[in-house]
Amino acid sequence: MKRTRFYKSFTIDGVRELDFLYNSLSTFPMVYAPGYYRVVDSDIPDAGLISYKVYGTVDFWWILLLVNNIDNPFTELTPGLLLTIPHKLDIYSFQKKFKVQR
Repeated sequence: MKRTRFYKSFTIDGVRELDFLYNSLSTFPMVYAPGYYRVVDSDIPDAGLISYKVYGTVDFWWILLLVNNIDNPFTELTPGLLLTIPHKLDIYSFQKKFKVQR
């Protein structure tokens, strides 16, 4: 999933830049009941590993961070932290809505 497509872009002096203050990912709608995962020492700071453990793919690491309001996995993923894990069907609906390819 290429997250840059959700940001507005603008050009300054001929250079294309992304506006990181605006994006369409400010919320992730969850229709189905989420799961939960408690972070262990070996997960830190790899959100991709957590994604692999719960979904079987590393592709959804950034959705895990988005849903749990984690900006910096190096400092905010701590042992014992309880993460909300969106249902796969919510992720697939999101992909379909925004025409995101894996």
